[in-house]
Amino acid sequence: MNYYLTNEELVEAGKHYLGEYPELAKASIEKAEQASKNLFRVPFSMDMDHWVDLGEPIDWRYNPSNDLEFTWVLNRHWYMLDLGRAYLITHQEDYVHTFIKHLRGWIVQNPVPKDLSYEEATFFQQPGPWRLLEVGLRVQSWISAYKYMEGSSVITTHFREEFLSSLVEHANYLTSYLGSTEINHAIMHMQGLFMISVFYNEHPRASFWRQFATERLELCMVHQIDADGVQCELTTHYHNGSIEMFGAPYLLGKLSGYPMSEWYANNLRRMGAFTHAMIRPDHGSTAAGDSDLISSGTERLALLGAILEDEQCIAMGEMSSEILWMFGRDRFENFKKQQQSFKPQPPTTVSFPQTGFYIMKDEQNYLFFDAASMGGAHGHADALNLEWMWKRNLLFLDPGRYTYEEGEWRRYFKSTCAHNTVAVDGLDQTPYVASQEWGIPAAECVTNRWITGDEYDFIDASHNGYLRLDAPVQHRRWLLLGKKRSFMIVVDWLESEGTHDIEQRFQLPPSANARILDEGDARPKATIDYSSAIQLRMHWMTSSDQSDHFAVVCEQGWVSEIYGVKTETSTIVGKGTMNGRMGIVTVCTPVDLEEDSVQPIITGLAIDHIQQAVSFSMTDKTGNLAIHLDCNEINWTC
Repeated sequence: MNYYLTNEELVEAGKHYLGEYPELAKASIEKAEQASKNLFRVPFSMDMDHWVDLGEPIDWRYNPSNDLEFTWVLNRHWYMLDLGRAYLITHQEDYVHTFIKHLRGWIVQNPVPKDLSYEEATFFQQPGPWRLLEVGLRVQSWISAYKYMEGSSVITTHFREEFLSSLVEHANYLTSYLGSTEINHAIMHMQGLFMISVFYNEHPRASFWRQFATERLELCMVHQIDADGVQCELTTHYHNGSIEMFGAPYLLGKLSGYPMSEWYANNLRRMGAFTHAMIRPDHGSTAAGDSDLISSGTERLALLGAILEDEQCIAMGEMSSEILWMFGRDRFENFKKQQQSFKPQPPTTVSFPQTGFYIMKDEQNYLFFDAASMGGAHGHADALNLEWMWKRNLLFLDPGRYTYEEGEWRRYFKSTCAHNTVAVDGLDQTPYVASQEWGIPAAECVTNRWITGDEYDFIDASHNGYLRLDAPVQHRRWLLLGKKRSFMIVVDWLESEGTHDIEQRFQLPPSANARILDEGDARPKATIDYSSAIQLRMHWMTSSDQSDHFAVVCEQGWVSEIYGVKTETSTIVGKGTMNGRMGIVTVCTPVDLEEDSVQPIITGLAIDHIQQAVSFSMTDKTGNLAIHLDCNEINWTC
């Protein structure tokens, strides 16, 4: 076996693709038709929403934008998968001719470069098709597309020799420049090399390529996957992507008779546990760091389960066309049956203390709290950020990533002000330098207390990002989430010897409608109506060394569902000026106007910044509740 499936299995997968995923099949045929005209849509670029003409012959370095991702993604040749799938569906030889023509044209236009610098080959090549990341991904596109079309009479012995010769060039290139095993790029480099070693296993160097790739994939696991099972860049997108990057070589090794270690498999299982924890009740996932708002780990979870032959992991996930193309029709259908018989367990709170991620879950709540480090270039300045979903409605959300193109929008979506935390003087917690570069010092978080129980979950964390200021500011945040009672308390403690402007921000989904009521007595209120019958009421109280006015306003914000697309939304912003010490307590009480006949009433709220203590009381359909919080304990009285 030198591929996931035999030619016969791929033919059956093509038939099943058309029946199981008719819209995706239609899209594959459309992409194949357009590619035959040298027209392309390039995903994960600012030109992904329209067809771009690359000319005749194709100019593989053409870029109509300032987004380097366009050139890089184009040269990954993902569209060739659609050429192959369209061929399996329609048996039109034109798609095979297009594949051969494009591949030959690319090889002529892009000979292997000589004497590239390490930086050009591994990271910020300006721009070009031989950055190692593109090399590793491109060969996977080539090999899969070739296997899809291998049964065509158009595939000649001469073309196969050309094809194999170029794969050898790619393999030698991948072993000549070694990207850092501390970032996700290196996984993709070695994923591609491992695939070449299996596909072209009769080559004299195949065993060397396979051993080389295996050892470096293991190094990537050592350097990138922490004790919690979280990929080191601390983003939903790259963590879930890494599952496929690590998992595909594991599957190919097993199929080809070169299995990887149980240690490797156990690391994959730990990664899957984090992916599962991050799945919200709506099957989305928090867009931590450089991730899309529509990110979801459900398909990656099922794929991982299939790779590891883990029935529970398969059942907890969601089937995808990727599983069909890697496992074939029969196993795909067996996996579907496993999912249909699965009975999910009630959601429970999960913590990843070494990383600093806390996911508070019960039948009504999903709350993600970020007390993690920056996570590198793909991280955002979002220390102590939160995302909250109640009754499957997103109340506060992470904005997503939008673009990697340098400019104001890249800076905005990575900024502290775009997240649900506190910004000081309008500055980021970590200085922004460029699209893929943060300054120093990078903000670091500390979890002071973490308590989870039947009645509530509580986190107490702080970060040092603003200690770099001439008049340093320490930010500490407490968050208490009721489980049997529907409320959340957020307390922000700020301490400095200087004067600073403070903004406490809560980003809403675009469908939400916010109304602010400022009574002028340091007790502003807000009511937010969501698209369903869900309503959120927010109450604030402040305490500080200075009696400066604290006001709550509604400002414009932005969210990005997917790369290259942004939507205007609203942000609730609490604004004040601090001089010395300041405390802000925010109480949030969600209600379902269709189901909750008795709505919660806040009967008491007090905050003392000197003692660092908060008292809160409320009454709801369950009865009375009083809570006292300080730096040492939580008193909960029903």
